[in-house]
Amino acid sequence: MFIDGNKLPERIKFCSGTFTIAETGFGTGLNFLCSWLAFRNNSNSNAHLHFISVEKFPLSKADIAIALQKQEVLKGLSSQFIDQYNTLSSGINKFIFDHGKVRLTLIFDDASKGYQRLNEHVDAWYLDGFAPSKNPDMWSPELFQQIARLSHPGTTFSTFTAAGIVRRGLQEAGFEVSKQKGFGRKREMLIGTFTGKQKQKTIAKPWFELPRGDKPESVTIIGGGLSGCTTARALAERDIQVTLIEKEDQLATGGSGNRQGALYAKLPVKPTNQGELHLAGFLHTVNKLKQLDPEQTLWSQCGVAQLATNEKELKRQQELIEHGSYSDELVTAKSAEELSTLAGSRVEHSGLFFPDAGWVSPRDLCRSLVEHKNIQIQNTSITTTEYNNGQWVLTDNEGNALHASHLIICNAELANQFEQTSHIPLKPIRGQVSISPVSESSLHLDTVICGEGYISPAKDNLFCFGATFDLKGKERNVTDKDHAKNLHNLSQVLPEIHSAITGPDKPQLEGRTAFRCSTPDYMPIVGPVPVHDSFTETFGKLRKDRKWKFENVRAEHHPNLFINTGHGSKGLITCPISAELLTAMICDEPLPLPKDLVDTINPARFIIKNLIKQAI
Repeated sequence: MFIDGNKLPERIKFCSGTFTIAETGFGTGLNFLCSWLAFRNNSNSNAHLHFISVEKFPLSKADIAIALQKQEVLKGLSSQFIDQYNTLSSGINKFIFDHGKVRLTLIFDDASKGYQRLNEHVDAWYLDGFAPSKNPDMWSPELFQQIARLSHPGTTFSTFTAAGIVRRGLQEAGFEVSKQKGFGRKREMLIGTFTGKQKQKTIAKPWFELPRGDKPESVTIIGGGLSGCTTARALAERDIQVTLIEKEDQLATGGSGNRQGALYAKLPVKPTNQGELHLAGFLHTVNKLKQLDPEQTLWSQCGVAQLATNEKELKRQQELIEHGSYSDELVTAKSAEELSTLAGSRVEHSGLFFPDAGWVSPRDLCRSLVEHKNIQIQNTSITTTEYNNGQWVLTDNEGNALHASHLIICNAELANQFEQTSHIPLKPIRGQVSISPVSESSLHLDTVICGEGYISPAKDNLFCFGATFDLKGKERNVTDKDHAKNLHNLSQVLPEIHSAITGPDKPQLEGRTAFRCSTPDYMPIVGPVPVHDSFTETFGKLRKDRKWKFENVRAEHHPNLFINTGHGSKGLITCPISAELLTAMICDEPLPLPKDLVDTINPARFIIKNLIKQAI
C-alpha cells in the first residue's frame, strides 16, 4: 500500500541523494523496516534514506520486539532497530543505520505539532493511522497544512483510507488525488502527487535562514578535538574528502584530551531547548558509540548516578520524577542504598540513575573517529583565513598557503581568532581533573558517580575524578589547590574511595588542566558564519522594533564557511549531534534537529540579540 503506492522501488533506483519518507503513525515500526528493506534492495551506492515518523502513544521496547518477532524477512533489520530503540524521550529522537546510509527521525508527539517543528523536503508520505471515524483528531486541517508545507512538486502520498474528509483535505492542500484498488478487504485507497500550488509563507526569522548549496567533494576543518573529529567523521561517511588541521602534534590536546568524561545529560525538570538538545545529543552519542565501538574499548555503558548532595538538588530531582517528562528506561530515582549496590562502594546520597549512560575516553574517541580512508590529518597552525577567487586561502604560521572550497572552524576558544569570526563571543573556563592509581586498599567502583564533580570507574588501573570549574582561572599547570577541591568533592559522595586515596598509603596524585570553550548562553555555536556588518545593516530595524516584519531580505553568510564550537563541558553529548547537523547543512540533507533547536545554536543569534539590546 505505501511502498508500491508511492512507486518507491523505481524512484529509489534513480536517486543519487537523500530520499525522504514521512509517516503519520509509527506504531511498531513495520513501515519503516519494510522501507529500509526496499531501499537496500533497490538503491545505488550514492543514495541515502531518511525516514520521519510521528507517534503520539509510543510502544515499549518489549512490545515492539514481540510485535516484530514473527517477521522473519525483517529479522536482521528489526534487531538493529530494537537495539537502538531505548531510553526514548518525548520530542525528537534520532537513529542511524547502515553506517549513515539510513536515518530515522522519530517524533513522539501529535502529528501536526510534530511536523510543525521540521523544515524538510519530503519526497513521499505514508498517511497511516486509524481511519478518520476512529481518530478524527489526527486528520485535521493543521496536519494537511504541514504536509503541504513540507512537500515539493512531485511529492507523492498514499493512504489506506478513501474517506471524503481526507480526499478533500489533501486536495485543498495542493495534491492531485486519485483512487485505486485497496489492499486486502479495503475496496479503495487514495494516492496522489503534490502540484506545488500552496501559498508561500513569510519567513518569520529571516536571520536564521540557512544558505543552501551542493554537496562538496572536499572540506577542510581547523581543530582536532571532539568538535573537529566528530565533524570530520560525519563528512567522511558521506564520501567527502576531509583535511583535518591540528596545530599540535597529536589530536585532542585541549579540552577533549581527558582520560575519561561522564556521558550523560543533566535533565531539566520541564523540557527546555537546552535540555532537549542535550538529551537528543546523549541518545545520539550512545547509538553512535554502539556502532563505532561495540566491544566498549574506549567507552563503558556502566550507568551514571547523579547524586542529590543538597536539599535544593533533592527537591529538583523529586520534581523531575513527579513531572513525568522522561521514561523510566532513561532515568529512575534511587536511594543511597540502591546506588551503593550499583556502584560497588558506599554512596552517601540518593539520586537519579541513568542506566544507559557511562563514561567515554574523549582522547581515544577522537583517535578512533579519524581512522577513516577519507580523512587526512595535517599538523600546522593556521593564522589567517581569506576568501579569494571562489575558495578559502588558509595561511599557516610559516607563511604556507592551503586552499579549501569549504571550511569549518572547530578550534574551541580560538575559533574567533580569525577576521570572519572575531564577533563571536567565546569564553574559556579552566578545569582540572585529578588522577590516582588504584592501590590495593582502593575500593571497586562499577558506575560513574556525579555530585559536585564526577568520578569514573578505573581505566587502566587509574581513577580519574574532578573537575574544577574556574571562570577566572588562567593557570595552565596542575595545582595542589585544585587537587584539594576535587578530593573534597569526592569525600562528599564516595567516602570509602576518598579514604583509600588519601590514607596512609596514599598514592601520588597526578592531574591535567584544560580550558573548556563556553558561550554567554552556554549553548554551542553551530552553523554558517554570518557576515557581521551585513547583518547589522540588513536587520538594523530590530534596534527600534524587535517585532519588525522583514520582507524580501536575505541573510548574508561568508561563502562555504561554517563553525562548530562552544560545547563547554557537554562536548560528549553535543559534538556528535552537532557534527551531523553541520554535515546535513553542507550536504543539503534533512536536518537531524528541529528548526527551533537549530535556530537556538545558530551563530547569528548573538548579532540579533545585540541589535535588540541596542548593543551594536
